[in-house]
Amino acid sequence: MPRDFTRYLVAALAAKWGFNIAKVAVPLVAITSLGAGPGAAGALAAAGTAPFLLLGLPAGAWLDRVARRPVMIAMDLARFALIGSVPIAAACSALTMTQLWLVVFLNGVATVFFDVATQSHLPDLVGGGRRLVAANGRLGIVEQAALVGGPAVAGWLVGLSTASAVLIATALGYLWSALWIRRIQRPEPRRGEVVRRSLAAEVREGLSFVRHNQTLRAIAVAGALVNFAVAGTVAMLPLILVEELRWSESQLGLFLGAGGTGGLLGALYGERLSRLLGAGRSVLVIGLVIAPVSFVLPLVGQAVPGPAAALAWALVIFKVGFDSVVLMSFRQHVTPPRLLGRVNGTLRVIFSGALTLGAAAAAFVGNLSGPRTATWVACVTLALVWVPILHSPMRRQTLDRSSA
Repeated sequence: MPRDFTRYLVAALAAKWGFNIAKVAVPLVAITSLGAGPGAAGALAAAGTAPFLLLGLPAGAWLDRVARRPVMIAMDLARFALIGSVPIAAACSALTMTQLWLVVFLNGVATVFFDVATQSHLPDLVGGGRRLVAANGRLGIVEQAALVGGPAVAGWLVGLSTASAVLIATALGYLWSALWIRRIQRPEPRRGEVVRRSLAAEVREGLSFVRHNQTLRAIAVAGALVNFAVAGTVAMLPLILVEELRWSESQLGLFLGAGGTGGLLGALYGERLSRLLGAGRSVLVIGLVIAPVSFVLPLVGQAVPGPAAALAWALVIFKVGFDSVVLMSFRQHVTPPRLLGRVNGTLRVIFSGALTLGAAAAAFVGNLSGPRTATWVACVTLALVWVPILHSPMRRQTLDRSSA
């Protein structure tokens, strides 16, 4: 990998870990400094996720008009200022819940633009083919490690010092990310002459491209099925394991941690599996393997012992880590550079919406019929994830340049 990609990877490392640490540290500030209750904590979580649904489409369209690297730097600097404002206000006894809601929402806005720009800029930096798969593999490892380790590190650091001190370190991490992006030397390709239209028209073009491209349509459906299922399962597992089976919180943590390990391994071995089986065929095979495994989860503590269910959960999240490498490479591979921001923004909205819908559906079914029934619904959905791949040209496609 070129030296510029190493700089890019260091920046992503700081930004991804910072975002996942802040997700824990900011609510802890609200609880410890302002006495926030469950309602306020829930509102903070909603404020952080809302921008992904509201702004994914226009962010993608706008990023197809402009150079992406300066946007990444600007968003890092914005997050540095936003997160840094919280410990400063707390030290001055001026912190309010209103400020925290604004910080979390605006931090989410900046993260939407940063993430879509990051995904769209990577092919400019490393090219296509196997280099792109390898680069996504390294980024996937960073992302999965941050998802798994970020909250744990946040809790550990808060225990050593304070949530405000952790947020200072997080803000400095965003500044560190901006400095590393600034050091990338390779000139960003010109976007070319484009006809300037309204953002709404360009959003529609991106939506139309995803809808009519068979590979992207399969990625959208398969990714939405996975996110729907995982969100519903995560929402119900604590009710099954802790309330019904009387597991301790530490046992629940170990169970969920097995999933995190699986996701990390999926990102680590995604490139190798795609090379061994063929990129498109590997997506189909992994989906088929996950189908029977998913039916283990609703039976935990009944026909299936806890360790076997934890292994099944690790395999399910292995699929998530694998997708972050191979399916990301496919969508970058088949999308023209002029549309990549819009495609990434469109898929981000679809996947975020599936997470929200999966959690809501699990809550609805769980209230009517119990958490195990809701988990069955989620896992039946997961068992169908291979179907859109089977009915698309992806199952025969590779990630060679000539196959775009």
